[in-house]
Amino acid sequence: MIDLWYRLRDYALLSALLIVSLIVMTNANRPLMRGVRSQALQIAGTVEYRMSWAAKALRAFNENQALRDAHLRHTSELARLRVVDLENQDLRQALDWKNDSGLETVAARIVAREPFGTTNFFTLDVGSADGVEVNMAVVSHLGILGRVIDVSRDYSTVLPHLHSQFHVPAMIDTLRVIGIISGGSNEPDVLELKEIVVSADVQYGQRVITHEASGIFPPNMPIGTILESNRQAGSNYWQIKVTPAAPLSTAHFAFVILNRPDSAAIVLESLSNN
Repeated sequence: MIDLWYRLRDYALLSALLIVSLIVMTNANRPLMRGVRSQALQIAGTVEYRMSWAAKALRAFNENQALRDAHLRHTSELARLRVVDLENQDLRQALDWKNDSGLETVAARIVAREPFGTTNFFTLDVGSADGVEVNMAVVSHLGILGRVIDVSRDYSTVLPHLHSQFHVPAMIDTLRVIGIISGGSNEPDVLELKEIVVSADVQYGQRVITHEASGIFPPNMPIGTILESNRQAGSNYWQIKVTPAAPLSTAHFAFVILNRPDSAAIVLESLSNN
């Protein structure tokens, strides 16, 4: 009997399902079946709605993540383009200055720089093959940057204006009083103007330029503007801080002035600095 059941159970199940299907089909339009179908439809619709909401939430999460990634990429690209635009503007201004200056110069890129402080030298990608020599002036279209202290065939090392050993005769433009600009300030991007007597009417924002006594820099080149002036008790000279016209922290390009330095003036200048 058991063996017979195992052989016929599939047929019995199929027959039962067919009988149920026939009953459902013959009673499809009766109120009870319509109610059952209605409830089944309601349940199926609710389940489908919940599943659809979950799928939409997942799609929205993925879309938001993709939008955030795209926003980061576009922000990064925009920042890069802004930097490139600023560099292009800087280059255009530099080329305009070169054309208008009347000086014989060679353009250079700052390819390396040491940490600011007592050894804040920087390196240019021009050297003796380009006509560069020791003690030649290094400037930008904004103002002076330093002087060449070492030269190889293709590169040169520059002593910047912020260095403690940098000195150049300078003049307050509107007052026509002469002093000495030097580096070595404890503050970043700040120069010192020395040897200005207290009788001079020193004011904030006055322009400081190179003086013709310099054996390295041409006269009237921008150095910076006066940031602060203090009178020390018992001294006949102002203590003056100057903001550089050409900050090293933002300089990327430079020009080396190819005029040979005046060796006699350089010697006198070094003696006055000592």
